[in-house]
Order: sequence, then C-alpha cells, then structure tokens
Amino acid sequence: MGADSVVLASRREFAKLLHMAVRDDYLLRFIAALQQALAEILKFREAGRYEAALHAAFAAQEKNFSRTTAELAKLSLDELLYLLRLDESKAAGREKVLSYASLLEETGRTYEAMGRAPLANSCYQLALQVMLSVATEEDECPETLREKMRALLARIPPEELHEPVKERLRALT
Repeated sequence: MGADSVVLASRREFAKLLHMAVRDDYLLRFIAALQQALAEILKFREAGRYEAALHAAFAAQEKNFSRTTAELAKLSLDELLYLLRLDESKAAGREKVLSYASLLEETGRTYEAMGRAPLANSCYQLALQVMLSVATEEDECPETLREKMRALLARIPPEELHEPVKERLRALT
C-alpha cells in the first residue's frame, strides 16, 4: 500500500469518525432538548398551568418529528415510529422512540391533572404501545422498561385496554 492509499484510507476513516461524532452529538442534543421539554411540562403542570403544559408537550412533539400536530394526527403509530427511527442507528432510534413514550406519558399526566381521564387514558395507552414496540423488537426486554410499562398499565383500567395494546402485550409474553 502506497503513501497515497494510506492518506486516502486515513481520510475516509476520519470522515467516518467525524460523522459518528456528529450523530452522537445530535442524539445528545435531542435527549437534552427533550429532557428540558419534560421539565417544562412538569413545572407548568405542578403550577396548575395545564394549557401551558400541553402547549409545551405539543411543541416538543412537533420539534421531534419536524411536523405540525395536524400533520402528525394523520399518521399511524407505525409511521410515527418510522419517522423517529429514520436515518438513526438502532440504539439512537430506540432512544428517540422511548423519549416519545415519555412525552406521551407526561401529556397523559397533564390531562389527568385537568380531570380529562379519557384523553389521559389515550396518552397512556399510546405511550404503552410505543414502549411495547421497542420491547417486542429486543431479544430481552430490560427490567427498567418493564417497570415503566407496569406503571403505565396500573394507570389504565384493564377493561379499557385497546386491542393494539393487548396484541403487543401478548407478543411480549
């Protein structure tokens, strides 16, 4: 291998490492922005500013998907999860999907605090379905994820579980 080949190979390797570093930085920024949004939602909810909490939740959702709430409402869950995983590594896609579940759960808690149980229930079920989509794709479901799913299940009356949630629960066991 000549010197030119070594330099070319080194440049390719450097470009690959740089790309990986940029992707890792992007994921860290994404997670930090979501954590900030979740903290804001919690702050508003605890202050009784429920509409502001919902506005923060919807704004975070729009930012995560780069689409308006109206556009997102037209998409199926599978399409939403596809968008979150698009151009991501398996690990990064998993984190983005689970972050979306956290956002849905906090939105549900806000609706619950507002006394809007049906909307809270819908958010909890969607969050659970999102978590289950991750859990059923893995060889072994981590205990921390199982605990989060059990906590969500405890918030949903069993007789109100939607069929897609039941199907994913059966697939997990």
